[in-house]
Amino acid sequence: MKSVLKAVLIVFSVVLLLAAVAVSSFPRHVESFFTIRSVELTGEIDHISALHFRRALGNTTVGTFFDIDLDAIREAALKAPWVKVANVRRVWPDKINIEITEYKPLALWEDGRLVSINGELFAANPEEVDNPLSLPEFFGRAEMVGEVTRRYKRFNKMLQVIMPKARVTEVSVNDRDSWALAIASDTIPPTRIELGVEHEGWTLEDRFGIVIVQYSDIVKLMKGPPSSIDARYELAFSATLPEKSLKIYRSQAGRRQAAESIAEANRHGSAR
Repeated sequence: MKSVLKAVLIVFSVVLLLAAVAVSSFPRHVESFFTIRSVELTGEIDHISALHFRRALGNTTVGTFFDIDLDAIREAALKAPWVKVANVRRVWPDKINIEITEYKPLALWEDGRLVSINGELFAANPEEVDNPLSLPEFFGRAEMVGEVTRRYKRFNKMLQVIMPKARVTEVSVNDRDSWALAIASDTIPPTRIELGVEHEGWTLEDRFGIVIVQYSDIVKLMKGPPSSIDARYELAFSATLPEKSLKIYRSQAGRRQAAESIAEANRHGSAR
């Protein structure tokens, strides 16, 4: 009887020991089961670099399904290039899903940043744009980016109505709020148009409209596209001669100046 009781006590002790080991190791097994093992990107990820995105996330995705900080992941994701919106959620039992909305590029700002179609500045590599050479360039104070974007869209829409094959390639506004833009096409060389400061009753669009409506007549009159246009006058504008004409006149002026110099030198020589 004593031997049986002893055997029962031994078995019971072993069971208790095993139970204690199991209980002590259970949290570690649970934690391992729910440890975040993967991060899934969905949504608009055409320009997202996996390497740059992982660097932006850093160690924010280290943790378990229950204690991971979704806000920290979202803030880190928004620092990655091209990311406009990041929606973060847990996926049972060990995954994080980040749904991305990218910025849509419209133009290149003067400091190298990109401008979105909604007039927002964001940092990204312009070379990653589908056709970087087609981006118009914007110049001005950073706080003017929204207004420059709005003006660009209006100017470009007006231009498309009159000259469907042309496009606005540049819009600028200086510290005195004086505006200028440039247009170009296969038949129009890059042409700068000064619009000046807007006045009530005589808007920038009014000035630009007169230029593009009369542009074809100016080309005929000058026998070529003008080199530049100044539309800061009310109901009028001035145009610089075509580049080929300027070269001729510059060359003629140079020859005339050289001849005058030689004649002047000869006169001085004769006088001596």
